[in-house]
Amino acid sequence: MKKAILASIIDKAKDHIVSEYADNVVNHIQSDEFKEELATKINKKIDIPFVSEEKEQIFFEKCVDLVTDVIEGLVEK
Repeated sequence: MKKAILASIIDKAKDHIVSEYADNVVNHIQSDEFKEELATKINKKIDIPFVSEEKEQIFFEKCVDLVTDVIEGLVEK
């Protein structure tokens, strides 16, 4: 009986920790600072010929925004 109660408590704690951790991850990847930093790192690695660095940055920021929205949707399921 004690083991069943303890197992139930552990399961509830685990679910709470996973839920809170997921929320923190989503909040972090949805922050403007993270999106800009990631887009900048991508921009440094990829060069699109005949496109200015400023326009590349805008493009990669939009790509990162799209990906982070998809990740958020996956985590919330």
